Amino acid sequence: MSQFSLFGAAAAEPSLDDLGGVLLAGGHWVRSGDTARLSVVVSDRWRADGLALEYDLRGVCGAEAVVRAEDGWSARTAFTAALAVEAARWTRGANEGPPREFSLTAGGLRLWALAAGRPDEGGFLLGTPRIDAVLHLAAGAQLSRLGLAGVSIGVRGGPGWRITSAKRVRRFVELVGPPPEGVDRWL
Repeated sequence: MSQFSLFGAAAAEPSLDDLGGVLLAGGHWVRSGDTARLSVVVSDRWRADGLALEYDLRGVCGAEAVVRAEDGWSARTAFTAALAVEAARWTRGANEGPPREFSLTAGGLRLWALAAGRPDEGGFLLGTPRIDAVLHLAAGAQLSRLGLAGVSIGVRGGPGWRITSAKRVRRFVELVGPPPEGVDRWL
């Protein structure tokens, strides 16, 4: 029997701060005038559909939230002024990166798992775009803050962070909530 988490994604009110999880998975901002859109390319349709549902819960889902992409499916928000502030927080000049005050939420962890998470032989792997990037290191620090200290995985099997041990994996499942439609379980 698992205990309901007061700090998990299912208990937390969806927020735009949760979108940081998509950025940890390789998402990018696109700006147009005073608006911005967040998009990420994912390998599976169920991932894109799950992200579109999460965008809708946060009030930023667009008419074409899921579109075919060269390497899979693009899950994207609408262009909206509400995201312009978030895009500005994550952008320094021409580079994207976590803001100093970045704090990964349980909802953000869920979005990261939807976009780039998968079970593997050692536990659960949360993918990041590059191992040598500030984003990768920030992701590891945020996992530790959530009680999910992970192992940094390089090119072979990664890049990303592997959550190991039964205790941490249980904590992970508790935080991210139920798997999305189309998936039986996270692990």
